[in-house]
Amino acid sequence: MRKRTIIILLICILSAAIIMIVFAIVTGRKPYKDLGAEQIVSATVHLSPPDKTIQITETKELVDLLKDVVIYNEDNSYTEHDGQGVTFTLAMTDGTQTSIMAYNPFLVIDGVGYKTKFEPCEALNHYANMLLERTEMPDCADNTQEITFQAAVIEVIGGSVLVKPVDGSLELNAADKFSIPNKEGLVLQTGGIVEIVYNGDILESYPAQLGEVYKITLPEQAKADAMGDRILYYDTGRESTASGRCGNMDGEITSMVDRTEIPMEDNQSNFGSGFGYQYGADDTIEIYRNEKWFV
Repeated sequence: MRKRTIIILLICILSAAIIMIVFAIVTGRKPYKDLGAEQIVSATVHLSPPDKTIQITETKELVDLLKDVVIYNEDNSYTEHDGQGVTFTLAMTDGTQTSIMAYNPFLVIDGVGYKTKFEPCEALNHYANMLLERTEMPDCADNTQEITFQAAVIEVIGGSVLVKPVDGSLELNAADKFSIPNKEGLVLQTGGIVEIVYNGDILESYPAQLGEVYKITLPEQAKADAMGDRILYYDTGRESTASGRCGNMDGEITSMVDRTEIPMEDNQSNFGSGFGYQYGADDTIEIYRNEKWFV
């Protein structure tokens, strides 16, 4: 009777072991369920093809994917298959290093192959190829556009200006009115022409708005800025409002170019010559002409 009890007990233990093995094979296990990003010192992924290695700077997404990985029975027949393999190499804080290759339907851990659950393994492969696409994309800075167009001022409203693109501009095909931020605080007059530099994006609104406005200038000033440090003079058409003026001149306009041109030399203008001038506010000069002072 005692012998029979022992035999029955052994059969139960063996049956339980078999059931556990079968259950493990069917349900699999998650080898990285307790992995944390803080345990990783550095990580890379090698894609073959195209035989490229990428440094992984943010490991949290990788860790989340590895936690979902499920492996079943050991199976090294992956060597008989063709396809893309993506191999993640992790350097750990304890000084060890581990290699994990996603090679559906296999996961190869430190050279040992296992049958694996399809979806998590496919997610690892997709993640690696996404990193590859990011590295092969041009730098964002290279994609920056600077589009320039001219427009007539319709109305100045607070810190913005309402403009209409000039005839022939592509922006006029998009809208006949644009609301532009006047961050420079330019003193603008209705009907005047301004030059606008933006990133090429036009928002769907009315009046239309631009994605990002880099600057807004007067065309004459834009040309003058392009001349660098040269001292250039051009007529603003504004009468001076300065008072308490002294009788001494600071200089004289001695030569001139056509009104349609930008002066190229000191003491040269596009509105005439033989005028004395005094220095005004905000890097301007003021000349006396027809019994009035002009900026």
